[in-house]
Amino acid sequence: MPSAILARRAMLVLIAASTILFFGQGTTFSSMGIALFAMVAEFHWSEAGAGGAFLALGLICAATSLAPMLLIPRIGGRWTMVAGALILAAGFLLAAATEKLPTFYVAAGLFGLAFSLVANATGTYLVATWFGARSPRMIGIYLMVGSLGGAVGPPVASALIATGGGWRFYWLAMVGAALAFAAMCAGFIREAPSAEVPGPAGGLSDHAPRTTEWGFRGFLRTPQFAVAALAMVATQACVIMVSSVAAPHMVQLGWSEGFAADLLGLQGLVGTAATGVAGWLTERRDPKLALAAGLLAEALGMLLLAYAHGLLISYAFVVAFGIGWGVASLAVTVLLIRYFGDIAGTAALSTIWLFAGASTASPYVAGKIDDLTGSFVPALTGLGLALLPIAFLAFAMNSARRIRTAA
Repeated sequence: MPSAILARRAMLVLIAASTILFFGQGTTFSSMGIALFAMVAEFHWSEAGAGGAFLALGLICAATSLAPMLLIPRIGGRWTMVAGALILAAGFLLAAATEKLPTFYVAAGLFGLAFSLVANATGTYLVATWFGARSPRMIGIYLMVGSLGGAVGPPVASALIATGGGWRFYWLAMVGAALAFAAMCAGFIREAPSAEVPGPAGGLSDHAPRTTEWGFRGFLRTPQFAVAALAMVATQACVIMVSSVAAPHMVQLGWSEGFAADLLGLQGLVGTAATGVAGWLTERRDPKLALAAGLLAEALGMLLLAYAHGLLISYAFVVAFGIGWGVASLAVTVLLIRYFGDIAGTAALSTIWLFAGASTASPYVAGKIDDLTGSFVPALTGLGLALLPIAFLAFAMNSARRIRTAA
């Protein structure tokens, strides 16, 4: 097949995968609370009961994180994406029909399953198999576009609910959008050529095999997987802790809640930009160095937030933490593809997201520490310092080009 046609198909895959990640991120984790707030007001649900919907979303998402690994070898990345978009539409439809809280729990569970299918693992697999040696920068673009959904989703949801007829209208509008995205995935996404037929930028075999030789037990036994898993779980724990305790912590330090919200928004934008830059960086330098540097910046950001008594320190937190989590998250993804190849690397990423479910406990731990000490400083400091040995392990790993396939 002519290289121009392959290049065009690769770009269509990148566009489709990026936009559905943007949509999935913007309508589930980022915006569900906006619609749920209106639903609580109408049905007089308790705050604890409403919070259970987020628990259902997170638990199902973690529990089904291995689903792409099971589906991609059987039906391919294209139909895995389509299935996820259709399940997302079903969840939105059930949410629109909600009258009782348990019904919304089921809808939230469908959101979690759908997000597992349309999000990072499947998209990373598709981008990696199509772009080969150029995949790090393209994965960076993919994750950067997806993370923008978290910034765009909440204001869009708020506007649709306020001006379009309430929360039912919002969920029904999302049903239509999800069906449109399912059609887009079916039309735009194709499976990449086989390993014997190079993609538009050469095969990923420049770095790792495009086979399943590793197997599930194979990559689980490697120190590279262990370090990548530690890095991702710790990074997610930091992101969730910062998102949940930054506002009360900043208030304890004498800042306003509005100022804390502004800081969180800014660091989110910095992280989004850093993800894109990290894709370009890991294409030119060993991604293990990017991972180590990202973890160090993340640790610095946690310590700066813990002691953010001044304006300069507060904005330094924005820069350090935003760059840190953006670079570290992207570097883990690239490392897995470089070490284990397309399919096994996707399986490894799915497995890590299963482990990352443990990171959701970080706000609870921080809250317990605050109850005991009257401050979030020990929790922020402790988690920040815990990143340092992981950064050292990342730096000490073998280069991604040196690892060999399992026997």
